[in-house]
Amino acid sequence: MSSTTRWIPKWKTIQLSIENKTVDVCFDEISQLYACPICTPICKKGGIPDYGAYFFTVDDLKDHLEAHKESLWSKKTRRVEEEEEEEKVRVEEEEEEDENQD
Repeated sequence: MSSTTRWIPKWKTIQLSIENKTVDVCFDEISQLYACPICTPICKKGGIPDYGAYFFTVDDLKDHLEAHKESLWSKKTRRVEEEEEEEKVRVEEEEEEDENQD
């Protein structure tokens, strides 16, 4: 028998009722983790994900799925990108002012 340090999940697909909708969710019988079906779709095929979002409780998974609707992380990323762009524009404007003064 070989031993491995890699996580090898034993997926079981379960159905959860989330906001009056039935959602198929992967549950790992070994680690007792729920996988987000949006972040980790490969689990439904029995695959080992390279990345994903995992939760110990159904409530945490439900909160995460609700966050997908709001795209909370996309808004944060967009805000950071906008701030970086504003900073870049400010630096370019300052450089132009310096050139015009010479």
